[in-house]
Amino acid sequence: MKKKILTLQTTIFIFDSGLGGITIFNYIKNIFLNINFIYLLDNKYFPYGNKSKNFILQRLIKILQKISLFHNISLAIIACNTASITSLPELKKYFNFPIIGVTPVINLAIAKTKNQVIGFLATNTTLQNYKIRNKIYLLKKKYMIKMISSPKLVFLAERKLLGDKIILSEIKKIFFSWYKLKIFPDTIILGCTHFPLIKDELKIIFPKNIYFLDSKKYIIDKFKKLIQYNKNLLNIKKNILYYTKKNKDTNRIKNIFKNMNFHIFKKFKI
Repeated sequence: MKKKILTLQTTIFIFDSGLGGITIFNYIKNIFLNINFIYLLDNKYFPYGNKSKNFILQRLIKILQKISLFHNISLAIIACNTASITSLPELKKYFNFPIIGVTPVINLAIAKTKNQVIGFLATNTTLQNYKIRNKIYLLKKKYMIKMISSPKLVFLAERKLLGDKIILSEIKKIFFSWYKLKIFPDTIILGCTHFPLIKDELKIIFPKNIYFLDSKKYIIDKFKKLIQYNKNLLNIKKNILYYTKKNKDTNRIKNIFKNMNFHIFKKFKI
C-alpha cells in the first residue's frame, strides 16, 4: 500500500472495546505531534474476548462505516488483539483508508527468551485462533509456551485505570499454574492492550529480569510506512472520545481522557 500523502491534519482513529487502547495512544502521541485522535470505546460490548469472530467483524464494519461518514480518517488502529486477530484481514476489504491492528509478538518473544519458556497472556478468542495455535504447535519442540486466558485480568486492568485499588494476591492467583513450573517464563507476551496497564503489578509478583513484550513498536513501524507525518502543521487539537454506553464509570472515563488532552465527549449510537 502506498503512503497516504496528507496536506490536512492527520486524524488517527483508535478503537477498543475498553480502555486498553490507551496504551497505544500514549505511545503514539509521545512520538508524533500535530495529530488529532478519535478514540472509540465500545464499552457496550466490553470485553471482546468472549465474542464470536462474526460478531466482532460485523461490529467493526458498522463502527468504521459510521465513523468515516463524519470524519476524514487518515489511519484506523484496531487497538484490541482479539479484534485484530479475528477480523483485520477481512476488515481491510471494506475501506479505502489504511487499517492496522495489534497482534501478539510471538516472533519477538522467541528472539528474546533465554530459557525457552515463554508466557503468553491473551483472551480466549486470541489463543483459540487457528493461526496462533498452529504457530505455537510448530514451535513446541523447541519452546515451552505457557498460555493463560483470564477475563478477570482484563477487568482488573480496566479497574486500575479507573482508580480502583488492585490487590496483588488476586492477580497472583491467576498465575497459579506458572508457579508450579520447574522453570518460570523469562519472556512474557502481553497479548492484550489492557495488560501493559498492570505491568508494574506483574513485575512485583513475578521473578526479576523478565521481558514483557507488546505490540507498541510494531504499531509505530506500520504507522511510519503508511502515513507521511507532517510535523510542521499547526497543531489544532480536536481529540474526541466516543463511547457506546453511558454507565456509572462514564464520568471517570471522561476525566481520564481529559487528562490526555481530549476535548469532545459523545455517545456513539450504534
